[in-house]
Amino acid sequence: MLVVVFSILLAGGWLIFKNEAPRPAQIVDQQGNVLISKKTLVSGQAVYEKYGLTDYGTYLGNGSYLGPDYTAEALHHYIEGMHSYYAQKLYHQPFKQLSEIKREGIIGKTRHEIRENRYSQSDQTLTLTTAQVAGLRAMQAYYRKAFINNPKQAGLPENMIKLQEKGNFLTKGNKVNQLSSFFFWGAWMSSTNRPGRNFSYTNNWPYDLEAGNTMPAEAMIWTALSVAFLVAGVGVVIYYQRRYHFDMQATYTTEAGMPLIDPDQPITTSQRKVAKFFVIVMVLFLIQIMLGELMAHYYVENEFFGLPLQNIWPFNLAKTWHLQLVIFWIATSWLAAGIYIVPRVLGREPKRQGILVDTLFWALIVVVGGSMLGEWGDILGFIKKQWWLFGHSGWEYIEMGKFWQILFIIGMLLWIFILWRGFVPAMRRKMAGEGADRTRLVTLLFFGSIAIPAFYLASLFIMPNSHVTFADYWRWWIVHLWVEGIFESFAVILIGYLMVDMKLTTVRSTVRALYFQITLLLGTGVIGMGHHYFWEGDHSIWLALGACFSALEVIPLCLLVWEAYTHYRVYRDTTGSFPYKGTFMFLVSTGLWNAVGAGALGFLINAPAINYFEHGTQWTSAHAHGSMAGVYGMFSIAILLYVMRNISQKSVWTPKVEKWVKWACIALNVGLAGMVFATLMPVGYIQLKDALTNGYWHARLTSFYHQPLVSGLMWGRMPWDLIFTAGVVILLVVVVYAFFHLKPAENKKMAAAHETFDEQTTPSH
Repeated sequence: MLVVVFSILLAGGWLIFKNEAPRPAQIVDQQGNVLISKKTLVSGQAVYEKYGLTDYGTYLGNGSYLGPDYTAEALHHYIEGMHSYYAQKLYHQPFKQLSEIKREGIIGKTRHEIRENRYSQSDQTLTLTTAQVAGLRAMQAYYRKAFINNPKQAGLPENMIKLQEKGNFLTKGNKVNQLSSFFFWGAWMSSTNRPGRNFSYTNNWPYDLEAGNTMPAEAMIWTALSVAFLVAGVGVVIYYQRRYHFDMQATYTTEAGMPLIDPDQPITTSQRKVAKFFVIVMVLFLIQIMLGELMAHYYVENEFFGLPLQNIWPFNLAKTWHLQLVIFWIATSWLAAGIYIVPRVLGREPKRQGILVDTLFWALIVVVGGSMLGEWGDILGFIKKQWWLFGHSGWEYIEMGKFWQILFIIGMLLWIFILWRGFVPAMRRKMAGEGADRTRLVTLLFFGSIAIPAFYLASLFIMPNSHVTFADYWRWWIVHLWVEGIFESFAVILIGYLMVDMKLTTVRSTVRALYFQITLLLGTGVIGMGHHYFWEGDHSIWLALGACFSALEVIPLCLLVWEAYTHYRVYRDTTGSFPYKGTFMFLVSTGLWNAVGAGALGFLINAPAINYFEHGTQWTSAHAHGSMAGVYGMFSIAILLYVMRNISQKSVWTPKVEKWVKWACIALNVGLAGMVFATLMPVGYIQLKDALTNGYWHARLTSFYHQPLVSGLMWGRMPWDLIFTAGVVILLVVVVYAFFHLKPAENKKMAAAHETFDEQTTPSH
């Protein structure tokens, strides 16, 4: 199955690169004068990347949402410049003073002119008409005004871009002019027809009637078909799920009561050392959400309650850290959980494991601190030549410079080595019956762990001069395939392992359920990531594949609600002595947000007919928060509580502390729900309506957020943010308190007390 879906993904990627928009060696006027060279285009792209503008606005709809979409905005000003040119040439008047008939005539003439593709493949030259040159000049003038001596850009410092900046991938010349050349190229490829076709390189995205950009008919067709696929898929999957009982079967009955679970067992040196990982997790979590609150404030005013924080922490830096830290703290919690499991799988402490764990911890500290300082120094102009190595990579979700990305991968490989020392010997044990199933479960967990660093390697394919289509293809391997696919698969495997480890479900049923869930998750998710390629690849491939498989992605996510009910049933059926109630509250939250945040909100924005107009609005942000915080965040907290309960003293977990954990869970869920459904969804609805009425470029103006209703909704987010923050602070206090009350490391006692595989099963003969 994996061979098939990845073959489709790679073949579709090859078609994307084959059909990507050309980057001309030169852009010239009709007299042959060079207006823009390829070096200028690459340098302009490097400026965009160096200053982290992807974490302020968007390009081709991908990035952050406070700033404009530079593709749509550049297209609008390019067309306006052409309108002004023809108004003066034909009627010697400003365009706005012309009669409606004359304006419509110019609009039609301009629309026809920009749709014609004047790129010559033989000499790699793009020739612009005189009117197009005027449009280019008008657009360049607009961006000179926007980026030079203009202190009113929300959340950005004045004169952020250094006009004569020097560094790798940057060529001599005015950097704002080069940046605007990069924006012009985006406007050109989004409005010029592909050779021999009647739609642009971006399948007529963004929506702009004056450019002739309207939703292609195929988008509506495949939206309808995707719904049909969803309905059919639900029926098929539910049939097989119920027919073959692909769910985790409990080892207990309500009448018999819960199995005896004793978390107060001896622990090893490496298990004790993971506690400091979880303290860092909570500190990073708190910093991350405070940065999110700072960004939310920039939507309503340029400063922070009168303090000019945009000069120290501009919006693009806050967004960079906000995204990077969520990956760091979630990944760190999973690394720590894996380290904790090793002695439980092996039955003893591997030699000198503690030294490796400490090495990994300090390596993570270096990567987190170093990459954040590098991004800060790059965006504020302190890092010059080697900005792409030590500063900002320029792409959302993989903001770390290449040097830090490589260190991050090395750290994850060290983690795999730590796991290998315990997992591989356990996997080599020959067992029969239940023992064989346990070996399969350990094998699943180990290979799921290997996939985490393996798929992050896609980030290394992207360089500062990579074609944006090439770069975004691999970037979505990180954002969607790595985060939403591999993370999701690893999460369900780890949940299955924990359920077996706590003796709550049978091994065989858990392994069967995991095979079924992983097949659905990766079978739909790998190809389903094609919905990100609607507006930059070959539409005949990805409109079909992306639409249908994105719809099917919803099914396994919603089926996890049943798993959430299983966890709720455990929580409900337990007595006061059950030690993992906090863990199961967060597991229930994980399942519900899987269905709502990842499933329902994902399906809402992935259908081509909606995505065409919605792409890059606050509905996307609602989905991102619901899935990232609601699914991976809640799950990470669940495993954090599980491990901390096992490595800290029993006296820590009093009824009062358990009650505080419960309130933290409630606060996080209420705060997140309010953030998503009381702010982001209503604002996204207004923004989508604006895009349908006035064009996408208009809905992405920063002035959109200063409308009274939208501004009021953004201010109204504050209570929900504070409730969410309260939940994080409570958990931070609990984790720190437990950190100072850890059990002593007793390696020999742990080995003696542990139930080894041999003791649990009968060896095969």
